[in-house]
This record gives sequence, structure tokens and C-alpha cells, in this order.
Amino acid sequence: MPASPTAPDLHIQRLVDEGHEVTIDGGYLIVDRIPYVTSAREIAWGALICQYRSVDGVPQLDNDHQCWFSGSMPHRTDGTSLEGLLVSDKQAQTIAGRPVQMRFSNKPEPIGDFFDNHYNKVTHYIRKLSRHARDIDPTVSATSVGSYRRWEVPSVFHYANDAIALSGLDAVADKLRLRRVCIVGVGGTGSYLLDALAKEEIECIDLYDHDVIEPKNPFRMPGAMSREDAYACHYKTLWLASCYAAMRTGVTGHPQRIDADNVAELAGADFVFIAVDHGPSRGIIARFLAEQRIPFIDVGIGVDKRADVASLIARARVTLVTPDTAHLVDELPTADDSEDAVYNNIQVLEINAINAMLAVIRFKQYLGFYAADEHPDVIKYVSSWNALVLRGPTQA
Repeated sequence: MPASPTAPDLHIQRLVDEGHEVTIDGGYLIVDRIPYVTSAREIAWGALICQYRSVDGVPQLDNDHQCWFSGSMPHRTDGTSLEGLLVSDKQAQTIAGRPVQMRFSNKPEPIGDFFDNHYNKVTHYIRKLSRHARDIDPTVSATSVGSYRRWEVPSVFHYANDAIALSGLDAVADKLRLRRVCIVGVGGTGSYLLDALAKEEIECIDLYDHDVIEPKNPFRMPGAMSREDAYACHYKTLWLASCYAAMRTGVTGHPQRIDADNVAELAGADFVFIAVDHGPSRGIIARFLAEQRIPFIDVGIGVDKRADVASLIARARVTLVTPDTAHLVDELPTADDSEDAVYNNIQVLEINAINAMLAVIRFKQYLGFYAADEHPDVIKYVSSWNALVLRGPTQA
């Protein structure tokens, strides 16, 4: 007898009603208990896993014909491998919390309605695998009682990042699931830091800056701002927090300057970005974070005029300080350079942006999202050289 309708759409329900064990785990569709033949010509059981997403309750297949498989390499009963027929890559990884050994890619001939729905897609691969298992035991089947489960993965976002499941990157992206990250200073560089970090599964992002938006600021920040807002004297932190609230929760603006009296606000953070242009404030914040053993990145830019050719030379610096490299705090620019800053405070969008993106890449390397063959303490970009300069221990 067909199961009671519980699945999110008719095609998934059809899998359940026919006796398949179906789970939707976040952005993945998983069908368990698929029989196949191993290299030893024995029957084993694996799971098919593929991306699952819907828009307003309507499932979207997006012409994606690939599935991951949790079992070992499938074979025919004569011992020949199905690798050439089914397998597009053999990269071992974790998908939807499960170890997988390979990804299938096979299009039926003729294609027909193969791309129409998830039922057609999944049962295509089930037939390809189970037919060989039935050659050994005709009673073997991928169906039994039929079941449906759904696991919702907690998220700060109001809608899913479908690219994660499509690429099978959830295990990598999970490395960025921090509880709290702080950004001190949300001017040109700090606002680009926020733009990148707000698109990761970080539970809380706290913004600290006492400045209000001036009409010049939107010209070196992400996105666009109306003339009315540019002249409305919004606090930078509150404005930015309200913008990203359209996409996610957890971004909080604190319209205050971090100094010796309130630096303890940063206590308990998992990571901090310092994007201030005041040396003494940088020193106070950096020393506190080092004492608290909180890893942080300090960023800075400089742009000089070349009067002889009426052009600019720009520099960007990223310094990663961890509990093991706290001595680097003494090398940060902490002098009061207010007079020089007023004279030489040239800022251009692309230098702010590259400074922020280099910092985000280094942050993600630190957490293991990106592999790192070199581990510099300091990264510098110099526009006139078109080059990055690495300083500090660079070997793993």
C-alpha cells in the first residue's frame, strides 16, 4: 500500500511509495540501500546522493545528471568494472555527512524525460547498479518498506546557497561555521570584509565603528547607496547591518569606537579583523586579542602620489596573528600618524577590495577551507610591482 504523502513533491513521494529509503538532508537527496556488485563479485549496499533544491516548493533539477555514491567501485557479475560507464571522478570526500568514494555521470540513450525530475534521475542509476546484483540473487531489490526523513540544517541565511550542494562542498564550508567574528572598522576595507564574511555560515558578525556615512564613503564600499542615504548621516555599522539583514541573520552593528575602555567587547570572539586607520587604537586592540589568545588579522593600505607621472602607487598589507605568533603585535603600525593620514589618506575602491579579499583568503586558509603550501605571517601587495610579497614562515 502506498505510504501516506509526506515528501515535499510527488516525485520524491513516488520513490517512497515504491519502497525506497529516502532522506532529504539540507540541500541533498539521499536514497539508501542500493544493491550493487563489488570487485569480489559479492552483493553490497550503497547510497546515492545528489543535490536537492526547490523554489517556492517546486523542485529544480537544473539539468544536473550526476550523483555521488557511497559504496565501492561497482562491477558486473563477470568481474569487469562499471567505472568507464558510470564514474566521472573518484575523489573520496564527505557529502551530507557521509563518506563517498566517487561521483556518477551517465546519460541514458535516448535522454527522453531523464532531466524532468528527481525520480527519473535516481531510478536511472538504481537500475544501472541493481541489475547486476539481481544476476547474482534475483530476489535482491533496492525497495522494501519505504521511508522518508528530512533533516533541516540550521542556517543564518533566509535562503539556501545551492552552489554548496551542487559542488559537494558542505564539508569544506562547515569549517567556516564559527560562532562569532568581529570586524573593527567598517570603512572601505572593512565593508568589503563584511561583504565576503556575511556570505558564510558565521553565526554572529559584530561590527564596530563610530563613524557616520559621508557622501564620499559609498564610492569605496560594496553596492550602491541613494543620494538621500548618503547624506542622512547613518552610522556605518547600523547601515551595513540593515543591508545584510535582507539576506541573513546575525549581523549586528555597534556604533562605537573600540578603545581601552571597551576593548573587552571583543572577548570571546572566535576571530577578529582589525581594519582601522588609527595606530594607537590598533595597538590597544591587537594587544588585548593577543592576551586573550584570539586569532586576528590586521589590514592596512597606503597610496602615494607619483607627481612626475601623475599616477599612484598602492600597497596593501595583511598580517595574521595567532596565539603562536603573538610577537607580531610588536611589529604592527601603532604610532599616532594622524597628521600623515590627513595628508596622505588616499583610498581607492580596488585597493580596499584587494586588501579585504587577501585577508579573507588568509582567514580561510587558517581555518583549512583553502589549502596552504605556504604560511606567511604577512602578505603585501604592491601595485607598481604587480606582485605579492610574503614575509615570515612560509613552509608548512
